[in-house]
Amino acid sequence: MEYSKIFDSQSFGTVIPDFINNELKNILIREDRQEDLLFALWTPSVGNKRYTAVINEIIFPEDGDRNIHGNASYNYQYLLRVCKIAMKKEMGVTLLHSHPFPGWQNMSFDDIETEKKTFVNAFSTTGLPFVGLTVGDDGYWSSRVWYYKDEKICKKWSHSVRITGPYFHIYFNDNLIPPEKPNNKTIRTVNVWGEETHKNITRLKIGIVGLGSVGSVVAEMLARMGISDFTLIDYDEVKEHNLDRLAGAFYSDIGSKKVKVIKNHILKAGTANKISVKVSENKLSKEDAYRKALDCDIIFSCVDKPWGRYILNHFAFSHLIPIIDGGILIEFGESGDLNFADWTVHTIVPGKPCLSCLKAFNTSDVELEKDGLLDDPKYLSGLPDNHYLKSRENISAFSYNLASMEVIHFMALVADVVDPMNYGEQKFRFKHGFLSRNYDVKCDSKCDYSNTIGMADKLFELFEK
Repeated sequence: MEYSKIFDSQSFGTVIPDFINNELKNILIREDRQEDLLFALWTPSVGNKRYTAVINEIIFPEDGDRNIHGNASYNYQYLLRVCKIAMKKEMGVTLLHSHPFPGWQNMSFDDIETEKKTFVNAFSTTGLPFVGLTVGDDGYWSSRVWYYKDEKICKKWSHSVRITGPYFHIYFNDNLIPPEKPNNKTIRTVNVWGEETHKNITRLKIGIVGLGSVGSVVAEMLARMGISDFTLIDYDEVKEHNLDRLAGAFYSDIGSKKVKVIKNHILKAGTANKISVKVSENKLSKEDAYRKALDCDIIFSCVDKPWGRYILNHFAFSHLIPIIDGGILIEFGESGDLNFADWTVHTIVPGKPCLSCLKAFNTSDVELEKDGLLDDPKYLSGLPDNHYLKSRENISAFSYNLASMEVIHFMALVADVVDPMNYGEQKFRFKHGFLSRNYDVKCDSKCDYSNTIGMADKLFELFEK
């Protein structure tokens, strides 16, 4: 593979599971303020415009593997052992080391020479680029990727390093993604969570999958909060029966693609100084939409069918992209009276239960959708009238409330003003008027998703052919 072509056209990023990040900091950030190092393995997550190194496993040093002398160095036996493991697992090699000062870290001459030398050995063994990471004494990560271009060794800095888990953090390279300059449009928003937090939130790349009654409202809320980078994914068109619930859509928009209508609405409603909106008019199971979704830092799941949730569940664990998912379930009795109307929201990350274990989708329904039966009127007509797969009734009050709950979950994850662990699965029961929280669900020890953390697409059927 010609990585020079990839890195000429794509940005580079790194993501680390929260539990691995904690282990790394415990070793690398030393009380005696000496530098330290260790190796880990990574696997690629290949988006449309971003190539991400997903840190997967630490290879801990053994006796005699490294030398600590103010600075730190490794012995060849350590690198050789790591390369053998990486080759067997078909993963890449990364060297992580610490500096005893804060913030985004640049590289000394010795750092550069060490990583160049390591790259030659790692690439010749694994065939994958080599990734270097540095952590400051405040836990702030920086990273870069090494590769060949015209037989020369080249380095590309990452735009950011993300830490994904119940606690989400992102460390930006200000040289590549400078913070938004403040403006008067968002002064009240900034007052809630502070200027520094706002600088980070407004630089996040946000995806919204499903631009219906919930996704369109989420899009407007985020635009008004100052989010500047959106990816919108939906294959559907605006229909007349959508107009009572679709934010930003009007009679003149009937027949237009939802993503185009909501893109225009974001550009009108947005408060950021510069707004970028990418769209895909495909299902998430198609390659174009799938790859564009992988460019996102956080994704809102506003879909009403199981296949999309199945794929997004995979994104949350294997690609380490947090998924904020919500859904509305309405049931009518035989007489046509409303039995119940419930809406549920959950944040899906490693360390919290997955959508499958939360029963947000059934695997059997995914297969039905793959076979086209969920769009087949003959199949649907054979289901009971109150079957959840036929439930399409909704009103704007329900959708707007669910959208607000999803955005609040987003704020809990990124704004650092609440404890996100308190945000378990939340369900609002309309008929009884109360909000319940569920902490009891845990992923099964044999859960297919919780056992694939950081594996990217190594164990997954990518997309619809």
